[in-house]
Amino acid sequence: MSAAADYNQKVRISWALVLAAALALSGCHKANASKDAVRQAVIDYLGGHGMNVAAMNIEVTAVSFSGDHGEANVSFTVKSAPGAPGISRIYLLEQQGARLVVTGSKQAGGMPHGAGAMPGGAMPGGAVNPHGAMPPAGMANPHGVGAGGAMPAPQDLPPIDKTKK
Repeated sequence: MSAAADYNQKVRISWALVLAAALALSGCHKANASKDAVRQAVIDYLGGHGMNVAAMNIEVTAVSFSGDHGEANVSFTVKSAPGAPGISRIYLLEQQGARLVVTGSKQAGGMPHGAGAMPGGAMPGGAVNPHGAMPPAGMANPHGVGAGGAMPAPQDLPPIDKTKK
């Protein structure tokens, strides 16, 4: 074998090793972005903020990464109230060394707490609403005409007692 052919073979082997190492490292990075790793990062984040994560069902519904930064959509339900509506949040993630870290969060789209109102004014877990049930749609406003609408005209306001301080 000539010296040029021997050199070319060594270069090919070197490039193959470099390519294999790069693929192995990128595979490790992707493994850390698994739903289990994201779930653990969210649990660590919430636990560090005083949340009782043992009382919650936590489900990672979607994960997307671009380089070392990513987003995860996470749904929460209360373990003690099966069937109760949950909430969803989007968590911002960052790969820091061998682990994922939550760097912040934002509200997921849709209703603020992830689901619509409970039917018939019901509350999760069978709790009683201290304000009573909400009136069915189309029923008159229990707080009077215009409640929640435009502000009243100045002449419709009660008089002010200017002698009290």
